[in-house]
Amino acid sequence: MSDSSAAHAFDFWIGNWRIRQKILRQDGTWLELAAKTAVSPALDGSALVERWQGDVRFFWEGMQSVEPMQGLSVRSYDPDTENWYIHWMDSRTPRFDSPYVGNFVEGRGEFFREWGTPQGKRLGRITFSDITSDAVHWELAVSSDEGHTWTTIWVMDMERVR
Repeated sequence: MSDSSAAHAFDFWIGNWRIRQKILRQDGTWLELAAKTAVSPALDGSALVERWQGDVRFFWEGMQSVEPMQGLSVRSYDPDTENWYIHWMDSRTPRFDSPYVGNFVEGRGEFFREWGTPQGKRLGRITFSDITSDAVHWELAVSSDEGHTWTTIWVMDMERVR
């Protein structure tokens, strides 16, 4: 494990979190649902494992109603590239796709991923911001114009469970 501070950038997130999530609806309004997550170190601190649980409704995936979902993420820091890699899978799609890749700059984490759709290339961006010892703000946004404009589709405000 690297001793650099970048390799410990996600240490703030270790623990248990209560989540107030907002998921974009097709009509542009927000659906508010509760969730929770637990984050623990793995591989002697060189990776983190997240176990997420909550209810979701993703119109962009054709979901017609709210459904329970479990998620699992594995994040690791690569000292050679100086990037974090975020791998995500969930009970709806139980496989890892290509990772979100990025890092933290001045207390804000930004991580990006590209994939193809029948409508063309898409970019995804995960951000971690407003980080304190007891709270963090998380957003997922997508772009269909190579990152010129972004649409936020999922927001989570996390509060540490003591």
